[in-house]
Amino acid sequence: MATKTFEIRTEPHEAVIGPHVLMLEPEVVGAEFAQAYAQLREVQGKVKSAQGGKATSTKHTKADGLDADVLTELSEAMRAFVRKFMLPDSQTVFDGMRVPDRVLVQLMEYVAELYGGGSGNPVAAGGTSSD
Repeated sequence: MATKTFEIRTEPHEAVIGPHVLMLEPEVVGAEFAQAYAQLREVQGKVKSAQGGKATSTKHTKADGLDADVLTELSEAMRAFVRKFMLPDSQTVFDGMRVPDRVLVQLMEYVAELYGGGSGNPVAAGGTSSD
């Protein structure tokens, strides 16, 4: 009989921004991540539409002359996305922080790598392997 052991993380992930250490959920169920990511992608789609379909990333939106309301909605969506995966005490700290856009984008990408499988490797993000 074959036996396979699966690790379930119990220690939170950390994201350090300046003097702040933000604690992220140790594990997230795939559906939770998928729903949050879908909401973020919906707003990113609005950005792309506002740019006439030429945007492919959140990193270069300001250079393309977008309306301030669209940029505000995008920033709020990115903050909401990462906030969903923080532990309650870190959510409180994060809500009071001013975070530069470049750092917010990096934080969003870090969260996506942790819970979404990163570069297509679910094991790297704490998922399970097929063997």
